[in-house]
Amino acid sequence: MSEIFHKRYSGYKYRTLSTNTGERAKRLEREETPVERKFRELRRAITTRVNKEVDDTHKAREAILNKFEKLDNKITSMIELQNTVALLRKDLRSVGYAVQQVGKKVGNIEALNYRAEMYSLHSQRLSLRSQAPAIKEETEDRDSIVTHI
Repeated sequence: MSEIFHKRYSGYKYRTLSTNTGERAKRLEREETPVERKFRELRRAITTRVNKEVDDTHKAREAILNKFEKLDNKITSMIELQNTVALLRKDLRSVGYAVQQVGKKVGNIEALNYRAEMYSLHSQRLSLRSQAPAIKEETEDRDSIVTHI
């Protein structure tokens, strides 16, 4: 069986040994012409530069996306702030209207109180005037009585 194995896979052993030891790579380098070597170096330089540009482009794209996300977050917060300010203005207007209504009611109550006070003062004056001549007459009568005695 070992004879069959060696006959069948003998080429495989050679390939494995040649690729592992690097003999094949050295042989290819010796067989390359200077033009082929230049093309290989140029190809490597071009692929290196292209890969670098692709990496830079990906980094720039990610940076731009991060800036857009930050800007989007700022815009969202500004819209929320604008909505909050609009609601506060609406609430302020409704509170202002309520204060005006309360002010009008207080003014009406004060006017009614003033009228009531004026009426009570006026009625007190009238009652005092109506009482004052009676007192005068009594005092005059007393004076006249006192002088006659």
